Amino acid sequence: MRKFVDLSLGAYAVISCLGLFVKPGLSGSALSLVALYCWIAGYLFLVFRISYEFIFSDLPILPVPFRFIVLGVIFMNFIIQLTGGALSTLWSAYYLFAVVFAALSRPPQAALMVLAILSVELASLFITGQFDAARGNAYAGFGLSLAAVSLATSFIMNSIQKGADQAKDAHDRLVAKAEAVNPLSDPAKLESLTQESRQAVNLKAAREREISFNGLLEMIYEFVPAHTYVLFLKERREGGEHFVLRACKSMNAHAVLPVGTALEPSNGRTLIDICADRRQPQYLSDLAGMSVPLTSLGYYGEDVRNIPIRSLLMIPFVHKDSVIAVLAVDNLEAGAFSFETQDMLDRFSPFFVQLIERTQMLLDLDTRAAHFGTLHAISTDLNSSLKFGEIMGKTIPQVKSVVPFDFCACVLKTEIEGKTHLKLVALDGYDTALAGRTFSIEESAVVSYMHKHWQESGITNFATADYGDRGKDIGLFPFKELQKPIRSLFGKLLVANQEFLGVFFLASLRPDAFSEYQREYLLDTLMNQVAMVASNSLLHQRIEDLARTDGLTGLLNHRTFMGKLAEKYRELERTPRPFSILLMDIDKFKLVNDKYGHPIGDIAIKAVGRILLETIRGTDFVARYGGEEFAVGMVETDRKGAEQMAERVRSIMERTVVTRVYDGELKCTLSIGVVSFPEDTDDRAGLVTMADEALYHAKRNGRNRVSLYHDAVKDPSPSVQS
Repeated sequence: MRKFVDLSLGAYAVISCLGLFVKPGLSGSALSLVALYCWIAGYLFLVFRISYEFIFSDLPILPVPFRFIVLGVIFMNFIIQLTGGALSTLWSAYYLFAVVFAALSRPPQAALMVLAILSVELASLFITGQFDAARGNAYAGFGLSLAAVSLATSFIMNSIQKGADQAKDAHDRLVAKAEAVNPLSDPAKLESLTQESRQAVNLKAAREREISFNGLLEMIYEFVPAHTYVLFLKERREGGEHFVLRACKSMNAHAVLPVGTALEPSNGRTLIDICADRRQPQYLSDLAGMSVPLTSLGYYGEDVRNIPIRSLLMIPFVHKDSVIAVLAVDNLEAGAFSFETQDMLDRFSPFFVQLIERTQMLLDLDTRAAHFGTLHAISTDLNSSLKFGEIMGKTIPQVKSVVPFDFCACVLKTEIEGKTHLKLVALDGYDTALAGRTFSIEESAVVSYMHKHWQESGITNFATADYGDRGKDIGLFPFKELQKPIRSLFGKLLVANQEFLGVFFLASLRPDAFSEYQREYLLDTLMNQVAMVASNSLLHQRIEDLARTDGLTGLLNHRTFMGKLAEKYRELERTPRPFSILLMDIDKFKLVNDKYGHPIGDIAIKAVGRILLETIRGTDFVARYGGEEFAVGMVETDRKGAEQMAERVRSIMERTVVTRVYDGELKCTLSIGVVSFPEDTDDRAGLVTMADEALYHAKRNGRNRVSLYHDAVKDPSPSVQS
């Protein structure tokens, strides 16, 4: 039968090429009418037979089989011949035909269709003698444009279809994965939940929720027919908790807002919000005289025509003392909901509550799995280094992925002159240039309160849900640049081994930005790890400081000073700039030790170190060079500037009372040698030796004075006793 159909199609194609219906011999006579009817009957038989075979076979619907294309070309040619052949006004219909078939075909089939059309029409023109050479350009233009339109349509539609197929395949794979993933069955699977798996869990939960809610509404509708049923769920979104439309059944579904629409507070309060606030069913038996606009109900759009809603019933669903959903039902008749009807609808509350609780449990599980993965990644970063600032630079962006915030600040304990201060080590949302600033605990009202509360009761957490308009005035930091109009704040003291180490703050411009789960589980767990890292970092820093600094004065030690000099020499080699060294010695220090003892000598050494730290610029570096000797490296300082600084240090030391001793006040003086590059020498490596020569020149000339190297080389003399 299939061969017969194919032979018949070939025969009809030949007839089309012969152009029989435009020949004079076939028009008007009884024979021509009989032939016409026979042609139509045969054609209809072919259409029926090919359609039957296509419908009851396993062939795909798309693309269109070539037989249908041939049938279409034959039919179009038949219409063209009957309406005048080459003179027909319906030639342009070929474009519509080609576009439709090309949209349902692949490019190769579209090309065959165009070839079939052009072959049949061209053969028909030549055989019937209607071909006009003068219209050759028109024929060629028709053929090219037909081919271009058909192929372009086929390519475009196939690209769209391919994208849709890929999206469908991805969706099917995700659904299949959702069916396979059941986090409730095995808690250990939490560790293996990938991002795709979590999406699958969300998708599955959303699908189940949608099917279940709509099924419940359908069931309720059978008991209590109404105009519209809608269900709003309370969900946490950006900016706080909102009621979101999650299910709908309505006789005017086009008038209801799309599922997923949230009630935004900025758009005004709706009757749904009022019902949730009152926590009791609300029944309005006749809205006709109340002039209530549809938009105030919360689920009708602004662009719909006024629907004559007469009665409205809203039922809140309460779970654990909180309204988690609101069911609203309206009717076009007044007094549509009797007391018995209200009671019946209210009895459906447990079904909705159980369904919402189950869905929320799945979503919470997915959220916790995601948070578990993030906490694991953060833990890895926390152990990647001993430099606390570097660690927090990696950690804070990851914290933001699980607990959104606008501002973050991490401060770490530091010692300044024996007193505990706090140093800004990491900032996010603030100007990062402020990192490094220090302040005392008492200068921050919040930190002072938290520290005192911890000492009294051991509590380390601090949270405020909403400061209102007082956000800038809470005294979080004593710096104007860090004063922000925050609404909610979370703070955590970093405490390890009963030692206060610092504070971690998160702040938001939104009220109630940090949920109890985020505060008590996520942040509390994470900050305990951060506290341990801070403890290790401080311990490591102390060890490094001991290796780099002098334990008595806190200044750099000899080894570190020489290392910084070598680094500075390399810089001067690349870019020559002024550089000076001060080398100083406490005059007659041996006599101080012999007369008053070494403890008093240590006090004198610490006094010199303190004066140097308070006097020397921050860009310079100061060291206890050895015993009672001190050294200063002065960056970009010429001879004159170095001499002025040396004289200033000498003068301050001369006036300073080091301590009280049994015979009065102890004062000490300094002899200081100064050498400058490149004024005194081009030999960078010899600067320390030259400074030493200048120092002994000062001692030889009476002590308690400043001596320049270029003066010392002019006046050599034997060394003197210190």
